[in-house]
Amino acid sequence: MNNLEFITKSLNGKNIFNRFNSHIHKNVANDVLVKALSCLNLCKGFHKEVVNMKHTIGKCNCVPINVNDEVVYVVRKGRKGPTPMVKGRMPIDSSCITLVLKRIEDDNYILLSSYIGSDSAPEPWDSSFYNQLTWEKKVDIDEVAYAKSIEFWNTHALIYDKDDISLLLS
Repeated sequence: MNNLEFITKSLNGKNIFNRFNSHIHKNVANDVLVKALSCLNLCKGFHKEVVNMKHTIGKCNCVPINVNDEVVYVVRKGRKGPTPMVKGRMPIDSSCITLVLKRIEDDNYILLSSYIGSDSAPEPWDSSFYNQLTWEKKVDIDEVAYAKSIEFWNTHALIYDKDDISLLLS
């Protein structure tokens, strides 16, 4: 398995690997990641799960917004579409880590993403909704998931981080 690094085994004995371009957020401690991954029972092709570690494990950078917040839209480094970011807010303590994995050959799994905090929705411009080359909305998208994405990102934003921004839109 070229370009893959073994992380740990799941609770049901599946090997979990990291790939060179996974989205392990910078505030996820390796020991927390390994412990959370080892709690999973993996059996699906695509696996997304929120693991509550029962104590504070870090800070969540995705927060609910309110009418007093200053929200700007940015394109983050390595992303193809806009993300709302809120200025003047601090990350919030969380006991949860969200893990996203995909089954690969020989019943092994690769880690696609991990972040501190509860489940969020893909951004509305995500490749599950839009063709990233033509920017046309896919005809076979899950309209319920798309509506949840719009609703989530209309009420949540990431904490403003100038080091994560490639383009300020507003």
